[in-house]
Amino acid sequence: MDDIQPDRIFADLSFPPARPVIAAVSGGSDSMALLVLLHAFFKSRSRGDIVAMTVDHGLRPESASEADRVGAFCASRDIPHRTLRWQGAKPSSGVPAAAREARHRLLAEAARSIDAAMVMTGHTANDQAETVAMRRERGSGRGLAGMAPATLYDGSVWFVRPLLAHPRAALRAMLVDAGISWIDDPSNEQAAYERVRARRALMGPDEGRVVATLLEQGRLAALERVNLATRAALLIRHHAVFATPGLLRVESGLLTVEDEPAARLAFRLLLSAVGGREHLPDASRARSLFELLASGPGRGSLGGAVVERRKGAFYLHRELRAGWTGSIPAVAGGIWDGRFRIAARSLPGNAVVECSGKTLASARARSSAGAAVPMALARAALAAEPVLHVRGAGTNLDPPGQNGDGGMLRRVVAPYARFLPSFDLAPAEALRTLLGGDCFPASPWDSHNAA
Repeated sequence: MDDIQPDRIFADLSFPPARPVIAAVSGGSDSMALLVLLHAFFKSRSRGDIVAMTVDHGLRPESASEADRVGAFCASRDIPHRTLRWQGAKPSSGVPAAAREARHRLLAEAARSIDAAMVMTGHTANDQAETVAMRRERGSGRGLAGMAPATLYDGSVWFVRPLLAHPRAALRAMLVDAGISWIDDPSNEQAAYERVRARRALMGPDEGRVVATLLEQGRLAALERVNLATRAALLIRHHAVFATPGLLRVESGLLTVEDEPAARLAFRLLLSAVGGREHLPDASRARSLFELLASGPGRGSLGGAVVERRKGAFYLHRELRAGWTGSIPAVAGGIWDGRFRIAARSLPGNAVVECSGKTLASARARSSAGAAVPMALARAALAAEPVLHVRGAGTNLDPPGQNGDGGMLRRVVAPYARFLPSFDLAPAEALRTLLGGDCFPASPWDSHNAA
């Protein structure tokens, strides 16, 4: 049986003093085991506060009473408990993804409200094996690393998975030995969901061997992902600079380095950052564009970014296109175009964020572009930069092209604005430094990424 020891499970985690830790507890066996182990760990160390939180998705009639059941268990252990409810209409399709997004949002909001150090979830080795199996079905790639030990959500809250190395059977055995019951969610048996189908495919007499094989494949893929990402981060730091607001200049030496896999990944990361994309652009299309630039002067676009090679360097800027760089209400915390977060806390009700446009960009380009920056590219880049203003009043609240240097609009690091897996901390930090975005909270793992 797996050796389930709290000291081993949580020893490498950094728990800042005087800050609570949230345990996300649905009432299922995995999350109940997490709560019991975390409580035992903190109790043995005479430190820290745990707040258990249950998200009631409202998708089943029993969900409210199940949340109450978790609350009663927590009360018996003197553990504070809160129920977070997903309000509003529920989607008719894509329910698991929507529920997952609601769960992250509610838990992150709660974490910020109490200044929690992190949110812990009960994902197990079985969940990891299922994730690797599902991603293997879709093809190889970075996703074969599976779930990261920790993921930064919305640039502010770490979600930590300390049980990824431990099988569900061992955790349930621990609960049985302690006389603790759990709730079985019937949605875990609905074959319409991909994860349920993957779980069923792993069942059988060889389940242990198959799971172990998948976990090893995920472990090796994670090591390779971290290694490649670290090399790509070094290339970004060495070759890329902000030439003028919205315009990146990349030395053409990136196109000829010996470490071509790292160079291509760095290129995809830069495309995504400039294009405001949540995901990296297609690898084969990015490779074709990379090879086009390597062959000499040329121009192309991919993933919302325009790339143009000139003598000695190539430049990237956001593509100006209706529906991409359009107007949105200026709501505090909102993200515009995947590239900027609205940092202001108090704004007029009719304030909006939209692109600067060509007219304003032409005027600003003449004063901001240096002699070494092609004027046409400076204008094109500035046209896609944001301006925050009061509609109808002609009042600019935050000038365009501030590069996230303390204004009301702060640059965020696409593709990591919403989710930053700890596997990718190195390239995320390289892009953050390049773009001038806000610092990330320190990793909760003492070993940095725990891959």
